[in-house]
Amino acid sequence: MLFNPKSFFSKNQSSVKLLKRVVLISFSLLLLVLFNYQITKGSYYLRRAQNNYVRVIPLYSLRGSIFDRNGVVLAKDMASFNLAVFPYQIKNKKDSLFKKISQDLGLDQKIIYKNYKKNLRGFFSPTNIVTNISKKKALHLKEAYPKSLSINPTPQRKYLRPLETAHILGYVKKASSLKKQLKKYGYKPLERIGIYGIEQYYDSYLKGKNGGDLIEVDAAGNVVGFLGRKRAYRGKDIYLTIDSRAQEIAKKSLNKRKGTIIFLDSNSGEIITLYSSPSFDPNLFIKGKDLGSIYKNKASPLINRATQSTFPVGSLIKPLLAIAGLQENKIKPTTTFNCKGHLVLGSNRFKCWGTHGVQDLYQALAHSCNIYFYKLGLIIGPKKISSWAKKFGLDSKTFIDLPYEKKGFVPSPQWKKDKFNQSWYAGDTLNLSIGQGYLHTTPLAITLAINSIANQGYLVEPILLKEVEDAEASLAFRRTLNIAGENLKIVKKGLRKTVNQSSGTARILKNLSLEISGKTGTAQTSGRSHGWFVGFFPYKQPKYTISVFLENGGSSHQALRIAYSFLDKLKRNNIIK
Repeated sequence: MLFNPKSFFSKNQSSVKLLKRVVLISFSLLLLVLFNYQITKGSYYLRRAQNNYVRVIPLYSLRGSIFDRNGVVLAKDMASFNLAVFPYQIKNKKDSLFKKISQDLGLDQKIIYKNYKKNLRGFFSPTNIVTNISKKKALHLKEAYPKSLSINPTPQRKYLRPLETAHILGYVKKASSLKKQLKKYGYKPLERIGIYGIEQYYDSYLKGKNGGDLIEVDAAGNVVGFLGRKRAYRGKDIYLTIDSRAQEIAKKSLNKRKGTIIFLDSNSGEIITLYSSPSFDPNLFIKGKDLGSIYKNKASPLINRATQSTFPVGSLIKPLLAIAGLQENKIKPTTTFNCKGHLVLGSNRFKCWGTHGVQDLYQALAHSCNIYFYKLGLIIGPKKISSWAKKFGLDSKTFIDLPYEKKGFVPSPQWKKDKFNQSWYAGDTLNLSIGQGYLHTTPLAITLAINSIANQGYLVEPILLKEVEDAEASLAFRRTLNIAGENLKIVKKGLRKTVNQSSGTARILKNLSLEISGKTGTAQTSGRSHGWFVGFFPYKQPKYTISVFLENGGSSHQALRIAYSFLDKLKRNNIIK
């Protein structure tokens, strides 16, 4: 068939005409719609565009609560009522409004301005100007200034046993106050973050996730549309190994004296009590009040003395030295040394606190005889003593689930050479053998070291977290020190005589009828001596380990009296049996 140009072009011209009609009709419809929106209803949409705003109303997440091992609440979120303004609504009447509110509340107007400036996040965001007032006052002022004020309830952390648990729990602050430090971690200004203690260590469990409502309002602040919601998610509740009753007893037993009481499960490492004195009220950090009394206190109440301070341990080193001597085959339990009350080394006399006569290892532990351990230290030698002290963890962190733990220090001949360019002398060995000189460690670290004698030679990792809501915490790590069972038994027997023998240094604890074994210690410092006691019970199958440390307490006798009071009250309250 031949191609017909005339027929082809006539058909295509018809298609083009049809297409033009479709385009013309569509364009006409578009013009009608535009005319309707811009001319007929133009003034309506102009007013809406000018007068309506998109507002984000924050939905704050509740932080998870913290409970003790028995389900007693230690920390929780409670409602805090705040008065807020939207800056775009009050831009022309801010001064007069703030003046009226200050008069109604009897509040300094400068505080209102300070809050406004501090909490300002945006022109259309609620800005708190009066915080943490009663619900009744908040409602009254909202009724008085309905178009200018809104009630902005926010969760506020409350610590129900503040002094007893401050060093364990810590506190929370708004991320905005730590903007520079937290920006790289993705925290938003209105989020709360744990500072110190469990609040910081387990912040990822506790913190939850904030949300918000996206709404449309007119110039008067009336809601004219709801645009969407981002849900807020509550943080997880956590349960600790701590017994709040025992914490209260520890506080009363120390009675404002500087020091610590630690009480734990000998085998699992669960911390039942960890109390440091002096303490502080973490609720003051939430309210932002009276913080000067904490920061200026020369007794340093913010420091957790159990984990963040190191001290000489005095005679608490002696059971560890006994283990070292037995393991290195330097002595037997029947090995004796004669205590004449002093040991002469060159032109120096190193004293014992008494004159004990001939002592075997059992008697030396019971009487805490310095002369026995001076001579044992010289036999073992400084390198081996240093090595065993490190093996017991005296120079390491315990890895308790608390931030800012400090580790101790164990000296050695090489260290002294590097540090001071001096030789190690026999006198240095004598000091190290009774826990004096350069050696220092935390109360928790020395407690766990002696605890290893109670639990058949395991250095446990202490734990404070028992469970997260319905999920149990993972089992704590522990490592064996590879100490012969017979040697542990020998030292354990000597520590039992410390309490059970009428001449033992901890004999006052015998009246508790708990079958306690333990060791006293008095560590000399530039001021008054520190007082120590670390023990475990019952003797045959130890279940609990206790440590009492008194900073500048004078002697171990004072620490013993506190240990007696603490354990007696635990027993009377059926916390231990």
